[in-house]
Amino acid sequence: MRKILIVGDFSSDSPSDVNSFLSQHFHTQLCTSSGKIVKSMLKLFGPDMVIMDIDSFDITHEDIFETIAEYNPDLPVITYGKELKKQMFISYYYSGQFKNIEQASRELIIRGVCKEFGMNADAILNAVVETEKRHIIVVDDNPVLLRNMRNMLQDKYRVTLATSAAQCMKAMGQDRPDLIILDYEMPVVDGRQTLEMIRSEDDYKDVPVIFLTGIADKEHVDAVLDLKPAGYFVKPPMQTKIINAIENIFLKQAEQ
Repeated sequence: MRKILIVGDFSSDSPSDVNSFLSQHFHTQLCTSSGKIVKSMLKLFGPDMVIMDIDSFDITHEDIFETIAEYNPDLPVITYGKELKKQMFISYYYSGQFKNIEQASRELIIRGVCKEFGMNADAILNAVVETEKRHIIVVDDNPVLLRNMRNMLQDKYRVTLATSAAQCMKAMGQDRPDLIILDYEMPVVDGRQTLEMIRSEDDYKDVPVIFLTGIADKEHVDAVLDLKPAGYFVKPPMQTKIINAIENIFLKQAEQ
């Protein structure tokens, strides 16, 4: 796996954001914007590329450019930041070792990295988008309903299917969900008991749960609502309505 050293001022979120999407496909290492520390990390980490956020740089950071150029004049370096910042260090860009992305975006950084490494940028960009989809676990003992739910949701979310409470808990441990859609009338361990299991785990107690129920009478619905789920639907749910409900739940979370 190619190694990338990411240099920047961690009082801003930018280097960490860059690391979050590159680390899915490359071995990344964060490094503070100190010439001395960069020099040490070059020796210890031995990167195949350096990426630097130069928007927080001033002329005192020239030693970072000098350190990298002396370490290996063929080591590719992508900087991102305003043209004014690049002009402070313009002499280092003449050789072609340093390249700047002025209007940096996730796509432009990935494309810049892939160009240097001779990799397929579209494949990586598609994988990043897929990974960043919200994760939903659908739990129901009916395989037909599970398939239908996956077909409804998979274009917009990452969907994991489970046929029992045990499978649900295992799936949660492997990949934390953003939301769970849970059958209320499952055999052996029903929806109420499954919800209790979920809420008993500190890591998952705040995961919103939408109940699916096959019975629409008032008494049954009241029993479901007493558990204070994030929502409930009578089977089979309509695609547009359940997606709208899911998006409203995520929106409320973002506003909190």
